[in-house]
Amino acid sequence: MMNASDTKVNNQVTASSADKILQAATKLFAHDNFSSVSIKQIAAASGVNSALISYYFGGKKNLYQEVLYTEADKFLKLQEKVRARMESPLKRLRSYVDTIAEMQIEHPYNMHLIYRELLSPQPMFENYVKNRLYKIHQFMSELVNEAIECGEIVTAIKPTHVAFTLEGIIMFFFLTQGQIRQIGNFDQRSETAYLMEALDSYLASLSK
Repeated sequence: MMNASDTKVNNQVTASSADKILQAATKLFAHDNFSSVSIKQIAAASGVNSALISYYFGGKKNLYQEVLYTEADKFLKLQEKVRARMESPLKRLRSYVDTIAEMQIEHPYNMHLIYRELLSPQPMFENYVKNRLYKIHQFMSELVNEAIECGEIVTAIKPTHVAFTLEGIIMFFFLTQGQIRQIGNFDQRSETAYLMEALDSYLASLSK
C-alpha cells in the first residue's frame, strides 16, 4: 500500500516527466513545424519513454496544443499584470514590450511558435489562433487606443494599425535575433536596449 510519502514522490516524478516532455516539445516545435516533429524525437529529447507522451497528453496533437496554450498564456498573464499597473497607457505599453523582451531572452523559442501559427496555422488549431493569439494583438491595440484618448499619442492612424506596426518591429527583431546579434555585434542585454530604442523612435513619431 502506498503511503503519503510515496504518493508525494510519485506526484513529483509525474510532474517532472510531464514537464520534461513539454519543455522538449516546445523547443522542437519552435524549430520545426507540427508535421515534421515526431513522437520519437520528442521522447528522445525529453529522455522519457514515448508511451508517456500519450499517457500525459493524449498524443502529439494534444501535446502541441498544450505547448501553444502554455506559450500564449505567458503573454495573457503578463497582460493582467500590466493592466493592473497605475501608470499612463504609454508607460504600460513600454513596460509590456520591455517584459516581452525579457521573456524572449529567457525563452527564445516562444515567439517562433506563436507567429508560425499566425502565419500558417494548423487547421485543427484555428480556434487557438482566434481565441488566444488575437488577444495579444487586441491588448496592444487597447493600450495604443488609451494613449491616443489621453493625448500621449497623436495620430490619425487607427490604433490597431499602430499596434500592427509595433508588433512587426518586435516580431522581426526576435525572429531574426541570431542574425541581428552577429551583424550588430550585440550581447543579449544590449539587444533589448536596441529594441526599445527602435520602438521609442516609432512612438516618438506619434507623440507630442
